[in-house]
Amino acid sequence: MTPEVAPELTGIWLWVGILLVPIAGAACTAFTKVSIVLSALRIGLSAENLLPWSAVFALSVVLTAVIMAPIALASYAQVEIVGGLAAIDYTSASELFAPLREFMTNQANPDEVAFFSELRGLPSTDPVVLVPAFLITEITEALEMAVLLLVPLVAVDLLLAQVYALAGISAVTMQRVALPLKVLLFLSVGGWDLIIGSLVRGYVV
Repeated sequence: MTPEVAPELTGIWLWVGILLVPIAGAACTAFTKVSIVLSALRIGLSAENLLPWSAVFALSVVLTAVIMAPIALASYAQVEIVGGLAAIDYTSASELFAPLREFMTNQANPDEVAFFSELRGLPSTDPVVLVPAFLITEITEALEMAVLLLVPLVAVDLLLAQVYALAGISAVTMQRVALPLKVLLFLSVGGWDLIIGSLVRGYVV
């Protein structure tokens, strides 16, 4: 006979789930890496006023959905195998998260996995090891991409600063000119395709 769960406990677990879903969405998916790279682009273009954070956030969510779609479909297939959501128990739940666990394992730096495994004395497949190793790897790769993205844009700023200093033009005017020039440079080289392509292809295993 299955023991009944008190309504109070059910409500508590519901709130715990609601609180943990956003954290898991940021820590266990491509969202962190994507959002860091797009934020670096926004700063590099000096377009904080032109591109509001809401636009960057929306694009980050959409790209994360594109990247994570195969993992979501694989998890949905597991749900169908066990007979639907109502049939999920502890054992089948482990199988349900197997595609996500495999995704994180493939993307996490082995050195980071080994570091957290030794640090906590747990196997490499344990979430306490895998999640931080995956997240650190994502942040590291995002910062590397951000540097590559920012260098040419900073070079434009430095070049304009030299020209405007020689001409005796104010810094405020330089900022107004730099923004359209950097946007035109970014669009002329197909910047969106380069960034989005690099992000999406970086997760193809």
